[in-house]
Amino acid sequence: MSSCLSDDALERVHADLGSIAERAHLAGCAACTGRSRRLRRDLDLITAVLRDTREPLTRVAPARRRWMPAAIGLSTAALALLVWVEVAVWRAVTPVPPTMQPQEVAAILSDVSASLFSVTGDPAAGEEGPLSLEGMAREVDSTLTGDEP
Repeated sequence: MSSCLSDDALERVHADLGSIAERAHLAGCAACTGRSRRLRRDLDLITAVLRDTREPLTRVAPARRRWMPAAIGLSTAALALLVWVEVAVWRAVTPVPPTMQPQEVAAILSDVSASLFSVTGDPAAGEEGPLSLEGMAREVDSTLTGDEP
């Protein structure tokens, strides 16, 4: 006698998709007939449960981040307050340092230029004195245009 039917073959027979040989084996084999009855009973039970049972209600999960909009709002308000304090209050309270005179600016720029662009390493060598702003402007203009100073 041939081997018993597999579970897939029994499912095909129950779905009326089994071959003639599978149906003939099921009719003649007591073991396969018992398995077929258990399979039919299980399928009937599954069908009844799916048909008669109501769908489960979905429970709405509580929002875990209810504080997030409040935190964003408070952060924005704190940032606006900080900007207002910096612009309006703090600058009104702090004294403004006196501005430098053009001669002081010219002297500082001359020292920085001499230090940055000295060829010999000694910024004071070969210089007559600090240039005025007008003299520095003429020197830059002549350098850019290629004229002699």
